[in-house]
Amino acid sequence: MTSTDAGFSLRMPTWARVWLVVFPLLVVALLVGPLPLRGDPGVPLQVLFVVAVTALSARMWVMGAEGRADGRLVVRNQLSTRTYTREEVAGAGIGRERGCCRAVVLELADGSSRSLDATLRPLHLFDEGLQRELALVQRWLDTR
Repeated sequence: MTSTDAGFSLRMPTWARVWLVVFPLLVVALLVGPLPLRGDPGVPLQVLFVVAVTALSARMWVMGAEGRADGRLVVRNQLSTRTYTREEVAGAGIGRERGCCRAVVLELADGSSRSLDATLRPLHLFDEGLQRELALVQRWLDTR
């Protein structure tokens, strides 16, 4: 998480980024185990599973939000990347996302909302960090 007068950049917290490296290794080690010998029909399925877990983790690694000095906000969520202008964002707050998690949520001018997946936090853990991230987004919005 960084901030400048011109904008801000949010990334997943360090503990989550470490978990993104550890989790795929655990999945592969525990569920896949050693790859079967060549010619075994299980090889393609196991290889696809390893590739899918790696791709998911890689996409999560780049999740974030970047408020730029030119008035654009680039949001890289788990399954999509979208760019907003300041005029498209009416406000920001903290909302409940995906069951028991909380995240910074953009309130868009068209009445819809969009969470910043990089800010997802389980339960009420790490609320202080969530408040800091919300403050960065609001400060960027206030420069209109």
